[in-house]
Amino acid sequence: MRTARSRTGPLSQLGALRPRAARPHARPAATQPGAARRLFLAARVVAAALALIGAWLPASAAHAAGTVTIVDRSPKEDNGRWKLKMTMNYGGMPHLGHIPMLFSFTPTVHYERALTDKSPDTPVLVRIPLQNQQSINESMDVSFSDSSGKIFAITKFDFVLRRDRDFEAGEYELVIKRASDGVQMGQKQKITLQGDNPIMDRRAIVFSGEKKKKDEKADKAEAEKSDPAKEEAPEGEPAEGAAEAEAPVDDAPPAEAPPPVEPKQGGCGCRLSPDEAATPLALPLVALGAAAALARRRGERRARRA
Repeated sequence: MRTARSRTGPLSQLGALRPRAARPHARPAATQPGAARRLFLAARVVAAALALIGAWLPASAAHAAGTVTIVDRSPKEDNGRWKLKMTMNYGGMPHLGHIPMLFSFTPTVHYERALTDKSPDTPVLVRIPLQNQQSINESMDVSFSDSSGKIFAITKFDFVLRRDRDFEAGEYELVIKRASDGVQMGQKQKITLQGDNPIMDRRAIVFSGEKKKKDEKADKAEAEKSDPAKEEAPEGEPAEGAAEAEAPVDDAPPAEAPPPVEPKQGGCGCRLSPDEAATPLALPLVALGAAAALARRRGERRARRA
């Protein structure tokens, strides 16, 4: 059985002792295809990271522009108005004493007071969710300075909302931005305006028959009161209706007599009424009766002869 022997000859030793750098076909590590591909991928990763950082920095700066604190986020209505008491931190020293701000109120829930079939007399509160509503924008110059002209980074002010500006009781989302560059001040806040909106009639059937009858009776009573014929005459003077009723009958003018009717010449001597004379079937009936009587007489005569 043969076994493998190690080659220790001069040819094997010559190939093993040759240094790797001395080979003429060897390439540097930096110029190999795999290394170039890795460098290209690393450059792409760095460029993407820089782009993400550049996009994130303006957004974070916009959301971090100061703070806005509202003392009461659920104010109550007072004579058709709601007052929001705010404290605004500019996030630094403003360059002007008065900064124009844009206040955007987006309705999210409407508070409806409605009469329903289950509650026809007392209105019930119905919360109606709203979506894709147009915001109500209000502009205001926020003062960061006092009467002497000194500028401060923090200020307090009151913002008034009114019904004649399309505000109603319900829930809103408030966003405050600087009018100059559109940077948002603070975070988005939720506020609730408490109050009583106009009542809506949501009943399926409204019964109003009793009221109509009452109105008819009232109209009838007013008509009787305003009728001058039924008013009582003053004492000592007889009423006109009574005087007409007590007038003697002899004073009435005599009725005209009908014109005389001339008698007809000839005939049976009987007088027909105008209705009977105007009837066209009277003469044929008389002739038919006479013919029947004549035929009966002839029949009796024949019977006697026989």
